[in-house]
Amino acid sequence: MRRSDDTLPVMCLLAGTTRGVVLKLTEPLNAWGGLDADSGVIVHHSHPQRGQCVAGRVLVMPQTRGSGTNAQVFAQAWANGRGPLAVVLGAPDYVLCAGAVVGRELYDVTCPVVIADPAAYDALSDGDEVTVAATDDHATVRIDAPRIGQVRQE
Repeated sequence: MRRSDDTLPVMCLLAGTTRGVVLKLTEPLNAWGGLDADSGVIVHHSHPQRGQCVAGRVLVMPQTRGSGTNAQVFAQAWANGRGPLAVVLGAPDYVLCAGAVVGRELYDVTCPVVIADPAAYDALSDGDEVTVAATDDHATVRIDAPRIGQVRQE
């Protein structure tokens, strides 16, 4: 296990810095029909995290599922103030990244998007407080505090 002060290297897809609480999805999300852009709530009938809200969270997920409409739904969520603060992916997802670029350019919402290698991805847990800091040259996710009740060992 990792200590709460660990800094994990990640790769930047879209720069930005933010701090928030992790919402870690156990499966990819198809935002089209699976994310309510008005509330930020996962509504897909069979998604394991159905009912959870991505708004104001650091969204950690393997990738999205589905088509290019994911960019549109995420961009609309950011426009409504109901999108995630940052997105940490397990694999490159340029459709979601396109939505984040639209959110930045049209709605002045900065949402860093980064890719974590398997070890860094696995080190993140639902409920962790983290800081995502990403520039074109350097990107990290720092675990500031583990979720309540979680013990991290050195």
